[in-house]
Amino acid sequence: MKVSYGWLKNYTSVRWDPNELADRLTMAGLEVEGIYDLAPALSGVYVGKITKVESHPHADLKVCQISIGEKVLQIVCGAPNVRENMKVPVAVEGSCLADGRRIEAVNLHGVMSYGMACSEAELGIGEDDSGLMELPEEAEEGQDLVSELGLDDKILDVSIYANRPDCMGIIGIAREVAALSGTKLKFPEINFSESTADIHSLTSVKVEDPEKCPRYSARIIRNINIKQSPLWMQQRLRASGMRPINNVVDITNFVMLEMGQPLHAFDYDKLAENRIVVRTPATREKVFTTLDGVKRELTEEMLLICDAESPVCIGGVMGGENSQVTGETNTILLEAANFAPISIRRTAHKLGISSEAVARFEKGIDPNLTVTALNRAAQLLQEYAGAEIVGGTIDINNVHEKKRVIDFRPETANRILGTEIPQNEMISILNSLELSVDDSVSPLQVTIPSFRQDLELECDLIEEVARFWGYDKIPITLPQGADRGGESDALSTIDSLKASLIGAGLNEVITYSFVNPLSVQKSGLSGANPESEMIRLLNPLTEDYAVMRTSLMPSLLACAAYNVNRQQERLCLFEFGSVYLAKELPLEERPCEGRRLGLLLYGSRQEEHWSIKPENFDFYDLKGLVQLVLENFTGDFRLKKSELAVFHPGRQAQIQISGETAVQFGEVHPNVQNNYGIPNRIYLAEINLDRLFKYKKSEPQFHTLPRFPAVHRDMALLVPEDVQVADIVAVLKQAGGDLLKSISIFDVYQGKQVETGKKSVAFAFVFQADRTLTDNEVNDQLDLMYQQAVKECQAVIR
Repeated sequence: MKVSYGWLKNYTSVRWDPNELADRLTMAGLEVEGIYDLAPALSGVYVGKITKVESHPHADLKVCQISIGEKVLQIVCGAPNVRENMKVPVAVEGSCLADGRRIEAVNLHGVMSYGMACSEAELGIGEDDSGLMELPEEAEEGQDLVSELGLDDKILDVSIYANRPDCMGIIGIAREVAALSGTKLKFPEINFSESTADIHSLTSVKVEDPEKCPRYSARIIRNINIKQSPLWMQQRLRASGMRPINNVVDITNFVMLEMGQPLHAFDYDKLAENRIVVRTPATREKVFTTLDGVKRELTEEMLLICDAESPVCIGGVMGGENSQVTGETNTILLEAANFAPISIRRTAHKLGISSEAVARFEKGIDPNLTVTALNRAAQLLQEYAGAEIVGGTIDINNVHEKKRVIDFRPETANRILGTEIPQNEMISILNSLELSVDDSVSPLQVTIPSFRQDLELECDLIEEVARFWGYDKIPITLPQGADRGGESDALSTIDSLKASLIGAGLNEVITYSFVNPLSVQKSGLSGANPESEMIRLLNPLTEDYAVMRTSLMPSLLACAAYNVNRQQERLCLFEFGSVYLAKELPLEERPCEGRRLGLLLYGSRQEEHWSIKPENFDFYDLKGLVQLVLENFTGDFRLKKSELAVFHPGRQAQIQISGETAVQFGEVHPNVQNNYGIPNRIYLAEINLDRLFKYKKSEPQFHTLPRFPAVHRDMALLVPEDVQVADIVAVLKQAGGDLLKSISIFDVYQGKQVETGKKSVAFAFVFQADRTLTDNEVNDQLDLMYQQAVKECQAVIR
């Protein structure tokens, strides 16, 4: 936002020069991105009045006599808008323009020209090069142009964050400056007289969509004299980067820049039945022509301001060509409304329109500004357009705003900030920001005004105290307490896992937490998280990023498809990311943000090399990576069957710990593979880190090497083919007791020598103790293990 240093001083006393003011605003959280002069260095440019215009005898030009006070200059001009009695900027001989041109007396086709009448573009104070810059009648002949137009001003380019729409008006910036300097904020006095006519006898307003338009206020203003706005107002508009047009348009723009509330003026006589209806488009309304002459395609969710028959404005975005104010306008209906920020943002984005009004509405302005802004505009129109203000205001107010009070504890503020700010100083700071403080109770009660929608919690008030006390005054101290920062155990574990996976040859990817709502169907995951529904964003950028993800798998598959489509034939990827799980919608409580690890393998196991026979990844490569991750944790891990539709039905598994699923992995189902356009087999895993972190391995402990020899035994068991090997291992481990140190599987067989419906599983055992084991001890333990397998797994020794 462009902030005029000169204009700012009308609302509060500014005791700093522009550079120091910029530093103080930046330190208070309003970043000033730059400071520049309103106009380039211009000298020798004066206010001139054209007293006589004649045609050039030898060219399609005009020969003008222009008075600059005590001197009349002959100047040859080719501008199309030149006319007698017009006041224009005149660059005299010896002057230098913004583009570096030096003005000299020249002979143009046989006629001498002793200067130059200039456009805005030639002076470097605007972009209009279509003709001479027309100065207001009140501009005094012969005066230096820079001082007469107030161009000797400094402009501060202030970055306004999305949560501070109250600073989108010069009064909002002045409020911050007044709080910084300890001075008073001066509001403009609003006084005007109303006629005896009643607005309700002349018009009506109906709001059919109060959700998109919570408040709509209007005034009728008659007998307007359309002309140029006063010089001082034109100066303010130019300083803010806006071009003066006429008094009505300039006044609506001025009030918007001053207060932050956009206004719109409709030609009252062009409104069918002279009334307003706020609604969405009717079925037949597909196209609307805006003020700039462009035909805009309408969609059903866009909000329109209409008369009794058809649209006259796209609400909060741009007015219509069919109701614009012209030189013949006598009566206007002046609108000040409050629109839903989401609706404005979506409409402006779809139509490709960016404007000062959109910039304010999409941030969410104070709904209580509408009537005040209308009255300010009415005052100025009465003063500078000779207008009659019809009695009364129509105000359709559907804003149900509750009084907002926040508890504030000065001692908590000092503890968090590491300061010793006196309580009365804190109260003074809050009061200077128009935050009412009741110090008769404990904790203090702070009432929040409607224009500060960003203040919701006690920590927000603490930030306000810090901003205006001065961040530079906060002492540098170490945090109090036992913990002095550093990474949490979870982050340290993630770092260790990243190092392991990178060492195993994988590459890390980072994908958006926002996904397409259809991604769960595309990936076969619909119903995979029955306890969670996908959380829809209020204002998504596109439908592809409209909901919060509940799994990393769709994101990884989309990433793989993107790379495969770009001739990447080998992918080894991992991602640490969050998923967002809501127990019910609409949200009544904060959703759970779960931490997950995703793994993906596709293509060749090794990089292409002449000495290596190409082999593709398989299920066991993925399983090995899962085991690599699980080596960082300890617990009773159980491998179980899985039935997720995202995976091939016979090539998937899950790993449980304490009865909870911690890992799901497998080969992606061919249908899902086709959905993403991936031509070959692809393997995917998702690991629930939140369920693993509590089983993190402790620091390694030193143990002496065994002094006594180990005893090795093998056993082959026949079991029903539907019995999981993991269940057999668990039974054998439990039965093996302390003597059994390890168990491994070295063969699984189904074939001619094994009866149908059975499978042979061969195990290798290692027994060891703090003494030399006898064969009888080992055999007895082995027999116990076998008997338990017979009992629980229907095993038969082979």
